Amino acid sequence: MATELSAVAVLVLGLLRERPRHPYDVFQTLVERGDARLVKVSPGAVYHAVERLERDGLVEAVGTERAGRRPERTTYRLTDDGRVAYERRLASFLGDDHPVHPVFPVGLAEAVDLPRDVVIAALTRRRAHESARLAHLEHAYEQVRADGLPRRYLLDVEHDIEHLRHEVAWLDRTLTEIADDVLGWDEPFPVAFVHARHARRAATAGT
Repeated sequence: MATELSAVAVLVLGLLRERPRHPYDVFQTLVERGDARLVKVSPGAVYHAVERLERDGLVEAVGTERAGRRPERTTYRLTDDGRVAYERRLASFLGDDHPVHPVFPVGLAEAVDLPRDVVIAALTRRRAHESARLAHLEHAYEQVRADGLPRRYLLDVEHDIEHLRHEVAWLDRTLTEIADDVLGWDEPFPVAFVHARHARRAATAGT
C-alpha cells in the first residue's frame, strides 16, 4: 500500500503534473517559486520523495540526460495513479484537519515562568522576524501581481500575509500590555481561581 503523501511529495507531484522533470529541476523550481517557505526542501529531500513516488507507482522514469560533465539525470513524469493520488491528497490538505504542533504556543503557555524583561526581549525579537517576513512577502506578492500572475495562484501567499499581519498586530498589543504591566506579570497565582475550579468540579461530580 502506498504511504500517505507528504507535503514535499505533493509539491513534487504538482510540478510533474505540469511537465516531466528531473529531481534537481523540481528542487530549483520549488526554490524559484518560493515554495521553500511552505515546507523544508533540499535536493536530498526531493530525490528521496521522487524515489518513494516511483516505488509507489505514482511517477515513472521517461529518460535520462547528461549535460557536459554532470552526472546523468533521470526525468520523471506523473502516472495516472499519481494524478489521482495527488488530487485526492491536495483536496484533503484543503478540507481536512491536519494538526500541527508549533512550539510558539508552548512558549506562550509557559511564559509566566520567565521574568517579564526576558519575555519582552524574546517577543520583541519574534516581532522583528515576523515583521521582516511580512514585508518580504508583501513585496514579492506585489511584484508577481504587477507582472500579471492571477490571484488564484497566490492564495497561499495571501493566507500567509493575513496571518503575519494579525500576528504582528497581536505581538504589538501584547508587548505593550506586558511592558505597561497591564497583565500583572509578577502577581501571584490567584487563589480565588483555584477555589472556583474546585467548586465547579465538585458541582459537576454531584450532578
